[in-house]
Amino acid sequence: MQDIHTHLYWESYDSDRDEVIARAREAGIHEMLVVGTTLEESRKAIALVSQHENIFASVGIHPNEFRGEVGEYLLELEEIAQDKKVVAIGECGLDYSVSHGGIDEDTKASQKKGFEEQLALADKLALPVIIHCRDAYEDLLVILKERVVRVPIVMHCYMGNTDVTKEFLKLPNLFFSFTGNITYPVKKNLIGTGGDITETVRLIPKERVFIETDCPFLAPQVMRGKRNEPVYALYTAEKVCELLGITRLDLDVQLEENFRTVFKRS
Repeated sequence: MQDIHTHLYWESYDSDRDEVIARAREAGIHEMLVVGTTLEESRKAIALVSQHENIFASVGIHPNEFRGEVGEYLLELEEIAQDKKVVAIGECGLDYSVSHGGIDEDTKASQKKGFEEQLALADKLALPVIIHCRDAYEDLLVILKERVVRVPIVMHCYMGNTDVTKEFLKLPNLFFSFTGNITYPVKKNLIGTGGDITETVRLIPKERVFIETDCPFLAPQVMRGKRNEPVYALYTAEKVCELLGITRLDLDVQLEENFRTVFKRS
């Protein structure tokens, strides 16, 4: 099994990073992706994965970094993406969340430009794209519909409602990655509605599913409030099996196939 989205370079792992990786391997999570959200973090991701077998890096610039000019970021990103252990571009995308201080039209435009530049880079380097999207699925859908993206697309920490998910499912070569938040109790007023994330998961064919932790964030319900780590991806996997009505063996086999299909440099 794989955890396709970690931030293991974070300081919260400085005292026990090797033990965290060892726990994951012992539990059957043999491959992990370490994902950058800034140029600095992307360099840290590359430095970390260079020390470990079967751990790979994704390099990208998070949408919240774009509040002005875009150009010089991308030149440096292309340079570091040449590393042999870089298997994807991202996380990149759109984030209109008010929790980050609100969003105006100029910032939206800057985010869109930064995202589209990274899509172009992914195409140029023939690397898949890991997308972050928060409160912006409709705008993201418009971009992906209008633009021909020749590489696989992975929707990281996917939380779209059922209506927008049905539209994303019409796009070729697009995958959905789920985190520990699908194990959280669904609000009573959302149960069984289009806003119920468990209903969204049920829509996704296993051939288009990935599992991730986004650690150190989003620990699953049984570990909620604690620092997340790759071994906890097992709880998310169990929930996906429950919702899709498949066995763990079926899921593990499919995840392996999906991983090899998308992250070919690995």
